[in-house]
Amino acid sequence: TGLTGAALPLDFPAGQLRDLTFPQDAKDVYTLTTTEGSGYVDQGSGKVLNWVAPTWADRVTALATLLHTGRGAALVGLILGLAALSVPLLGLTGALMRGFARTRRFAPAAEADTVILVGSEGGATWGFAETLAAELTAKGAHPHLASLSDFGDFPRARAMMILTATYGDGEAPASAAGFLAKLEAMPQAPQIPLAILGFGDRSFPRFCGFAEDIAAAAEAKGWPRLAPLATVDRQSPQDFARWGTTLGAALGQPLVLAHKAARAATQTLTLVSRRDYGEAIQAPAAILRFALPPRGLWARLTGRRDFQAGDLLGILPEGSAVPRFYSLASARRDGFVEICIRKHEGGLCSGQLHALQPGETVQGFLRPNPAFHAGAGRAPLILIGAGTGIGPLAGMIRGARRRPVHLFFGMRHAGSDFYYAEDLAEWQAEGRLSGLNLAFSRGRHPHYVQDALRAQAGQLRDLVVQGARIMVCGGREMGQGVRATLAEILAPIGLTPDRLAKEGRYAEDVY
Repeated sequence: TGLTGAALPLDFPAGQLRDLTFPQDAKDVYTLTTTEGSGYVDQGSGKVLNWVAPTWADRVTALATLLHTGRGAALVGLILGLAALSVPLLGLTGALMRGFARTRRFAPAAEADTVILVGSEGGATWGFAETLAAELTAKGAHPHLASLSDFGDFPRARAMMILTATYGDGEAPASAAGFLAKLEAMPQAPQIPLAILGFGDRSFPRFCGFAEDIAAAAEAKGWPRLAPLATVDRQSPQDFARWGTTLGAALGQPLVLAHKAARAATQTLTLVSRRDYGEAIQAPAAILRFALPPRGLWARLTGRRDFQAGDLLGILPEGSAVPRFYSLASARRDGFVEICIRKHEGGLCSGQLHALQPGETVQGFLRPNPAFHAGAGRAPLILIGAGTGIGPLAGMIRGARRRPVHLFFGMRHAGSDFYYAEDLAEWQAEGRLSGLNLAFSRGRHPHYVQDALRAQAGQLRDLVVQGARIMVCGGREMGQGVRATLAEILAPIGLTPDRLAKEGRYAEDVY
């Protein structure tokens, strides 16, 4: 077979073809995989937008796939399958080794005179904690560094610091799981003077909410205070340095906390297609689809760098070391990385992304966001979004299997910002989308997503009674309005969004 007009020769025997995905619309591309590589082909010009030759890891993986099918190598495939049983053990021991490497250069718990406990979701707070521990060590202290979930007995400690981020709407981050419950269960608080430093984003309503909860619980337990509760906004090194001055005064030892965030390890992402919206109303937005970044053999075996809709894509804009994060509208099984973004006036990253043309590249990395996953099972899924918040929700619909999915989508004009319109129609026809409720906020009769929810109040209550999971994505004001509206709708059945959130059935991704 052959493809003509391409920038690279694509004549190859039909036996080398592994996968060919046809474009869904006039602006999409062919996705082609052969034994000699994979890439994207423009359907109009035939130009290859991105072509990646197989690495040695790809060839080894292909061989492993052949062996696992049993075609002519059943015995070897069986041996490899038995060997694969060791992978979970290797993954566990690897994680333990990484955790040990993080803390081994500091004092063990039984010998520490200072304890630093960390509550972190994405890992950034650990970096600040290590800076603090290193400075204390330089001043002659013997600090112990651990996660908040490892809170326990520290017999020689004379001072304790808690550095914690806040997840979502005032919730505990991953490494702080169970801390407040442990503190509550204690007959009395430790008599070690405590200083608390919260990390967060001041634009969120519950800025450093989890740190505030710890401070309140500590005061209620009578925990001695070393320094007042302090906060760091958006990982500000200046805020951290100022807190260091306050902490040093409390310790009677000047501290200079000069923190430099480690630059995230990135990969090159190649844009393969884009769909543009909103130009007519001077509110440009786009759905950007990037080629799937390659994975090494170890990542393939352990599942690392897998991702799903609702996870985050971090983009490092040119001229900045601070990444911007966008919710993913795709999963690895889709074969591409996709985001839906709006261009913001003066926005460094959004401006650079909107200037990208197919074939051009950016630097980015993937970050898990497990609290905003659709999850498995057959319980109904209620998706509520507005504007570019449709992105991760669209990805969840694309991957839905054997469960009812109901979407409530708010936009301004159907002709300007009805993102994923063709896809939603197709998913409805395929049965992946059970219900589609639209709200248009511009025009003669403004209608918001909250109004669409009220119009279906009875159905929403029935779905929640059936065990539905509710997921909300969009602007913060919309998120607050949706939460208030759902509280009204669910009141007759004795439920609230807060209660559903505690049950793992209500999740927000608001910005």
